[in-house]
Amino acid sequence: MYIFIITSLTKDISTIDLIGILVGHVIFGVALTQLLDWTWLKNLMSEEDKKRILKSYTWKDLLVDGAIVTVALGIIFLIISFFYK
Repeated sequence: MYIFIITSLTKDISTIDLIGILVGHVIFGVALTQLLDWTWLKNLMSEEDKKRILKSYTWKDLLVDGAIVTVALGIIFLIISFFYK
């Protein structure tokens, strides 16, 4: 049922609207990141734990992180493709 709502929405939305929505989300994300206090993050681990984790970080971990980013970008592009018909 929800797919019909999405397809009817895609007929009404233009490319300029889509670009405006995406740019607005990016601006909101940057502004929210600047407004929030992230200083508590440095207190999550001690310096020794950070060094130990960084030393044990391997190319397999990098591969997994890259795969996660790739899947996230794929989902974003899939959502964009619904609106760009």
